[in-house]
Amino acid sequence: MIILNLDRNSQIPLFRQVIDQLKEKIDDETIKPGEVLPPTRVFSSQLGVNRTTIYKAYQELWALGYIESRSGSYSRVRQRRDIMPAGKERESAAMNWAAVVNPSAEKVFRMFGHINYPFSEVESGFNGIDFGQLHPDMRLFPVDEFRKSFDKVIQQQGSSVLDYGDTKGLPALRQYIAGRMRSHSISASEPEILITNGAQNAIDLLMKLLARPGSRVFVESPTYGMIFPTLTYYNCEIVSIPMNNDGVDLEILERELQKGLPIFFYTMPNFHNPTGITTNQEHRERLIALFEKYNVPIIEDAFEEEMKYLGKVSLPIKSMDLHQIVIYLGSFSKILFPGIRLGWIVADKVCIDRLAALKRFDDICTSQPDQAALADFCHKGYYELHVKRIHKIYRKRMQIATQALKSYITNDNIEWKEPNGGFTIWLELKNTNLGYEEINSILLAHNVRVALGKDFFPVPNAKKYFRLAIANLNEKEIETGVRQLADAINEIYNKNN
Repeated sequence: MIILNLDRNSQIPLFRQVIDQLKEKIDDETIKPGEVLPPTRVFSSQLGVNRTTIYKAYQELWALGYIESRSGSYSRVRQRRDIMPAGKERESAAMNWAAVVNPSAEKVFRMFGHINYPFSEVESGFNGIDFGQLHPDMRLFPVDEFRKSFDKVIQQQGSSVLDYGDTKGLPALRQYIAGRMRSHSISASEPEILITNGAQNAIDLLMKLLARPGSRVFVESPTYGMIFPTLTYYNCEIVSIPMNNDGVDLEILERELQKGLPIFFYTMPNFHNPTGITTNQEHRERLIALFEKYNVPIIEDAFEEEMKYLGKVSLPIKSMDLHQIVIYLGSFSKILFPGIRLGWIVADKVCIDRLAALKRFDDICTSQPDQAALADFCHKGYYELHVKRIHKIYRKRMQIATQALKSYITNDNIEWKEPNGGFTIWLELKNTNLGYEEINSILLAHNVRVALGKDFFPVPNAKKYFRLAIANLNEKEIETGVRQLADAINEIYNKNN
């Protein structure tokens, strides 16, 4: 006979007590595999409970794999496979994942699986001044205004915005972006705009559309480091075109075009990441004319287009795109909220239609609630107000940063160029034989962190660089950080002698 101790005064339902006690007896083999459990009628009578209670308990035990039952037969305890207990250390996997995964995925893992900060999310307990992260300052987020918009769309459009949406994106948001593009002299209609899950999703969609194994892709050198894993995954040949002080080297660019055409050229003409360079109008005109000559697409990454707060900046390359060869990427991540992951592509409608087809089977659509809330936020004028506000703040921060660099870093081996907007400053360390690891260790010892230059080049570069990002720091933090940076640089060159 199976004896259970049921507590009728307990808040735990009787059927749950039956389940838990039977599980315990089966787990410790008080009731062994193969033993027959009492029929529901008999067991309910023994325990003085309703037969339904036992029936529900048996059903749950069957679902958990503890017993087996057949119609018209007894319930019998079965030999159940062990379940992995929570918190127990796992044994080595039998699967050799390196051998079974897609070779391109394994290549990306081996090359970029342990990529250096700031692309890694690992914080490693650092509590100093962090110039490494190119993240907007969370202290400036217009959270209350966005919450109002989010609450409104959920209350008024809850059923529709929580459903699947248009793969190309919410029409109201695309309409707003089209208007915003016109303020940058880009003529774009709603059908020429695709909403994406940030710029990274946009780049991946373009790779799906354009890439073939062995395709050449031209990138500036240095450039946005997170494009390298994507290009590597798609087995592309990465052709790096060096940057001069005024932008990408157009002569080398044409020589490479003559050697073999790429599927596209990836460029950031405004507030280039990492160098901060903004190209002038003449450079942009020569660039687009060159690619019109060879009929090759340009991907213009305008991730900081809105951050024009120090002097005049030329119009986007897309504004001169008479032949629809420029694919323009925009994003709300660096200006507003990174977490909502909303960006967009502006391109020829024929291109957008094909990208939308790829997006449909990739992720169906971008988050409808986020798009609806952002559209309301923008149409109410909150976005424009936010941009004006952060212009004042970041203008002051960049001025503080550049003045501090001039005041504290007096070593002639350090060169940098003052940007006219954006968030980044690119420094070159000349005449040092120290490696990046040693340089980084010295910086961290002085409680300051930067983005190391090696992560922005597709192939190793003999020169030493690092990038400062002021996006996440206030004026006091910037001033303190540059002083600590200056001390670290002095130690680097003392060790270099």
